[in-house]
Amino acid sequence: MLVIKPHRLLAAVHQEISLVINREATHATLKLDGATLAYRDAGPREAPVVLLVHGFPLTGRMWRAQQAALEPSWRVLTPDLRGYGGSTLGDWPTDSPSLTRYADDLAAILAASGIETPVTLVGFSMGGYIALEMLRRHRAQIAALVMMDTRVVADDEDARAGRIKMAEHAAEWGSHRIAGMMRPKLLATSAPEAAVRETLAQIEQADPAAIAASQRAMAARPDSTALVASLDLPLLAIAGAQDTISPPEEMRAFARSAPRGEFHEIADAGHMAPIENPAAVSAVLAGWLDTLRQERS
Repeated sequence: MLVIKPHRLLAAVHQEISLVINREATHATLKLDGATLAYRDAGPREAPVVLLVHGFPLTGRMWRAQQAALEPSWRVLTPDLRGYGGSTLGDWPTDSPSLTRYADDLAAILAASGIETPVTLVGFSMGGYIALEMLRRHRAQIAALVMMDTRVVADDEDARAGRIKMAEHAAEWGSHRIAGMMRPKLLATSAPEAAVRETLAQIEQADPAAIAASQRAMAARPDSTALVASLDLPLLAIAGAQDTISPPEEMRAFARSAPRGEFHEIADAGHMAPIENPAAVSAVLAGWLDTLRQERS
């Protein structure tokens, strides 16, 4: 194992990188503010970077099909967000968390990975909310944005109350019960059994404390309608045709509001489109990224 000090991280915080190399990818951990952040770094090091940000309460494992499609041509970073998968929660006040913590974690991962050019950020569900926070706090690091099965509006009172209720009872309910509660809205009725099993398995392994922190952070997020409408970068919105959490018509509308926005609907998928119909999502994403690269060359 090789331990190095990154050269562009915040000097006020002690941080350390551990890299474990295998034939397929670099698996790295970054120590930051009492947490250990785990991420996968794969693909040609000289290629443009795609940052895949998972949703709630999942892990970077949800992107396996998209990783396989992109890594031959793109450098792909796939973090486990703070508290999920291989990442720990660290010194984060779970009674008053903010999406800014996740955004700053992503910026630190990019810096620790030596990435100095802007990246394409792909945010799924909560990952989309975090992407919007990245635009607010680290705009210079974003070259293009993909918003997948997510929203730009803030929660209404009922949605916010539901998040706070889950946050307050996450430890009592446990992640297994929470997985069962979330299943009806996450997956289309026609979802393949393998997609159902994979989605539920990731949720059932989630730390209830991380679930609570995420719900409180999402409940406090601001409305981003005006931010998206003012974006001066390429934006692709992707939604499962049967997504009831992030309805396609809502995502189509905010994509149209962006000066360089596009929208694509994924057939035979609900909210978990990257897992329910991975081939279609991978094809749309790879095609859009290739078009972007051709336009820049």
